[in-house]
Amino acid sequence: MQALFKSRFFYALSFIEGGAVMAAELMGAKMMAPYFGSSLYVWASVLAVTLGGLAFGYFAGGVLSQKSKNPLSLFWVLLLAAIFVLLMPFISKTAFMVVGEKALLPSIIFSSVVFLLPPVFFMGMVSPLIISNIANDINQVGRASGNVYAISTLGGITATFLTGFYIIPHFGLTIPCIFTGIILGIIPATIIAKKYFFGTTLFFLITAWSFYKALTYDMQPGIKIPYMSEGLLGQVMVADYPNFNIDGTTAEGTNRILFVNRITQAQINDRVDSMKHFNYVDFIMRACTYLPDESKTLVCGLGGGSLPNQLIKNGYSVDVCELDERIYDVAKKYFSLNPNVNVTIDDARHFIRTHRQNKYNLIVLDMFKGEENPSHCFTTEALAELKTMLASTGLLVINGNGFINGEKGKGTRSIIATLKNAGFNVMVSPTDEDEAYRNLEIWATPNHLVKYLLPRDIELLNPDDYNLADATIFTDDKPQMDKLNLAAYVEWRKNSINYFVNEMQRGRNFPVFK
Repeated sequence: MQALFKSRFFYALSFIEGGAVMAAELMGAKMMAPYFGSSLYVWASVLAVTLGGLAFGYFAGGVLSQKSKNPLSLFWVLLLAAIFVLLMPFISKTAFMVVGEKALLPSIIFSSVVFLLPPVFFMGMVSPLIISNIANDINQVGRASGNVYAISTLGGITATFLTGFYIIPHFGLTIPCIFTGIILGIIPATIIAKKYFFGTTLFFLITAWSFYKALTYDMQPGIKIPYMSEGLLGQVMVADYPNFNIDGTTAEGTNRILFVNRITQAQINDRVDSMKHFNYVDFIMRACTYLPDESKTLVCGLGGGSLPNQLIKNGYSVDVCELDERIYDVAKKYFSLNPNVNVTIDDARHFIRTHRQNKYNLIVLDMFKGEENPSHCFTTEALAELKTMLASTGLLVINGNGFINGEKGKGTRSIIATLKNAGFNVMVSPTDEDEAYRNLEIWATPNHLVKYLLPRDIELLNPDDYNLADATIFTDDKPQMDKLNLAAYVEWRKNSINYFVNEMQRGRNFPVFK
């Protein structure tokens, strides 16, 4: 009976450890998103560090299990793992602020190693130590190993579903991370307390400090965060801050900004003489002057709803496809989304595939995850599906970053090449001169009318003037947008943060970048 209880106790620890590993991995990736986006590079780095940490942990745990059969070794390892999980949100922020403006790929790898490797390494040590404590002789090792890894994997599966679909969307990252550390550490802390009071005291002191840091926030006077949410689709934040005069004094009015992964997606200002939305919205609206009355329009990507609101004002019917339900809620509550906008919560590619019977006079792809475009929506196959949804004189508009020249413009040039490969005729217009701070609007039609459908006062760049020889045609089997846009993403993120920290705030440190 005692041996059975002992086995079940260690199996329970294995279940907890497996769940904590997957929770740490998911939360680690989402912690990186506000600073580095949520691209393939972030996920690849997190997966590599997690697997590497587990591999080193398995090896170290196997070595330790040969040197010590004392169960206290296992409990000390669990306690150390729990402490590092507790500290993950705070170590990660420190690492991000140190390397956030350095080269992207080294910064991603360095950050994930600093805050994710230690807890995963110690959790990797747990399974060999549990097997050593369960298997009394060599004949039991195989069965004990199978049971431990199966139960640990089951814990990981359970935690993945709970963390991904419920905990992160409802409770964010920091508090769930702290509770994960507590669940992982409370049993070993209680057992160790019988002999080593210091270890238990340290664990509870760090737990208390973590709660204190999580529940206190250093906010500058006049700045409010009315909404903030962490989720699998990234961080969504609404920030209100006062306007400032050139001399640094507070001016009349409030600026409201929607951030996704700390990149601005929408902006409104209650000053009469201020910008009510980004200028690319005006560019698209000017191009809509030829549309028939009561035209049907589709916007993929809602943001704060600036473009759909303007389309409704012009008398058009507007369908919107938005992946993140939080964005829809934020647009209604904080950015006055017109109730006549018909919003469907769906992935744009799936929406297109299931609504191809609809015909639209205007389709706008305005989709960003922070600064990144969802690559699966810009392949030849996806664009060909979109083409079937356009009316005979319909217009497709893609809103993207401002780069078209050199290495940073390779992604945009590849979108143009892909559009042409899908049978579109293409023109491009910039919203400003400076590539680093502008948007590019890519206009496309399935006929030769694109040049004649647009107002003459819109500056048009002829794609034929740009060398597309190095462009890649995106396909479902070759979705290389993230890779080709990497330099543009890095520059776009750096410039966006620089704008809000240094230029708009005249040197004041806007809190979303702390």
